[in-house]
Amino acid sequence: MHGTLLAMALGMGVCEVSQAQVQIYGHLTPMTDWVSVSAQQVPASAPRPTQAPAGAINAPTASGTRMMSGISYFGMRGKEDLGDGYAAIWQIETPVSIDGKSTGSIAGRNSNVGLSGPFGTAFLGNWDTPYQWSTLSVGSPVRNPYTGDLSTILSNPGFNVPNTTTQSGRVGNAADATFNRRQGNSLQYWSPDWAGFHMRLSYSLSQGGMTTPAGSISPQVFGAGLEYLNGPLRVRYAYEMHKDYFGLAWLGAPPSANPSNPGSRATGSRDDAHKVLIVFTYAHTKWVAGWDRLTYRTDDGTTGNLNRYQRDAFYAMVQHWFGGGQHSVWLGGGYAMNGACSRTGGAVCNTDGLGATQLNLGYRYDFSRRTDVYLAYYQVINRVWGSYGFSPRPTIGNGVNAPPGAHNRGIGFGIEHSF
Repeated sequence: MHGTLLAMALGMGVCEVSQAQVQIYGHLTPMTDWVSVSAQQVPASAPRPTQAPAGAINAPTASGTRMMSGISYFGMRGKEDLGDGYAAIWQIETPVSIDGKSTGSIAGRNSNVGLSGPFGTAFLGNWDTPYQWSTLSVGSPVRNPYTGDLSTILSNPGFNVPNTTTQSGRVGNAADATFNRRQGNSLQYWSPDWAGFHMRLSYSLSQGGMTTPAGSISPQVFGAGLEYLNGPLRVRYAYEMHKDYFGLAWLGAPPSANPSNPGSRATGSRDDAHKVLIVFTYAHTKWVAGWDRLTYRTDDGTTGNLNRYQRDAFYAMVQHWFGGGQHSVWLGGGYAMNGACSRTGGAVCNTDGLGATQLNLGYRYDFSRRTDVYLAYYQVINRVWGSYGFSPRPTIGNGVNAPPGAHNRGIGFGIEHSF
């Protein structure tokens, strides 16, 4: 009797397992590069935008080599058939340290649980916002964005703001101004394909509400993405809005612009971003063109404080495959404009010299669809008060960010393998 019950239990277990599909996957992309930082000397008496720091800019020069894990990760994903075209889905993705440095927590990358079916896909978890998704994979010459790809200029306002971040809410540092983000506490919906169209929506719940000296705030993130795919043409549009993140507090505004600080009269904020990416692939050549506009606004009752900053940026790249498709070369460049700003009370606001130009070029050899090696050169030339840079930002020693106007250059070599 006991044997029969055991056999029945095992049989039921096998049946349950057979209905579920589990996949182990990963991407390993260690790289090493040589980077240099140099800047131009600017005297304290030189004309400057009102957002620039006071005093003369010191212009140290620093260089060195470093090894990084890049975006290496390990993951598991699963799917359970629920019948009638519906399925339960889940994914747990974790950073992997190839270089021996700390990588963060389990499920620190794209992780979720949800449902899929004829209606599309809906889930809860920690996931790339539609704004970050809009340039992933399709806009870069290699899968590792640390080679000075388009995220150096697009989605980033400069000011030493991180090029990308993973956060669950407002954190009270420069990452609050970042639009390339993997957002926790998120609900997302992905539509099915409709005649080449695909849509993504995301909303990050407010779990960081707080009472500030000027009142209560409720930080939230909303995002939307739309893709059209027709043969060799792919067009993506993305929008993202940050409510009460106060990104402007990290773009040259005084401490009183941060509602967490005593004496602040900032009562709310809204930061918006729009991005368009066009990818056209024909005859072994891929053409990429992108534009985005970042706008930061704060309701600030302190006369003279920065209350708005907006800037546009552009990026273009061409990548060509030859030798049977195993070899490819690319050339890309970006241009961030100085932007425009305003102050409470109508005081003069100057943004001269806040922009930057970017260049990246390289060579990639594909051993297979899963494995490649690459060699790349990348640089960011800031204008006299600009603070853009590739990721992770080169420093001038002891983790200190380079001053405004710094020129960043790097030569990197890496290998990529997916499984």
